[in-house]
Amino acid sequence: SPTTVTGQSLGSGGTCAATIQSSNPWLRIDLKAAYLVSRVRAIIYGSSGQNVNVRVGNSGTNNGLNNHLCGQPLFGGHYPNIASAIWRDVHCSPPVWGKYIVFQ
Repeated sequence: SPTTVTGQSLGSGGTCAATIQSSNPWLRIDLKAAYLVSRVRAIIYGSSGQNVNVRVGNSGTNNGLNNHLCGQPLFGGHYPNIASAIWRDVHCSPPVWGKYIVFQ
C-alpha cells in the first residue's frame, strides 16, 4: 500500500514542508524505515524557478545527497500561490529501497 509522509496541513488534504532561502537548498524526509520507492509525487513551489532533483536511498551521509537519483528533475515553476501549483511525479526506475527522500 502507498505510504505518505505528512507535514503541515494545507487545509485540503495536502501537506507542506519548506526550506529557507539558500543558494543550494535541500530537504531530506526521513521515512523511519526503508521502503521500496517507485514514485515520488511533489509540488515544487516557490519563486526560484530552479529544477529540483529527487534522490532516494538509505544513506544519511552528506544529508543523503549521494543517494540514487530518480528520474528527471522537477521544475520549480513560478506559481502565484500554492493552490495554482501542479503535482509532479518522479519515477524511480527500477524502484529503489530507501529510508530517505531528498529534494535538492
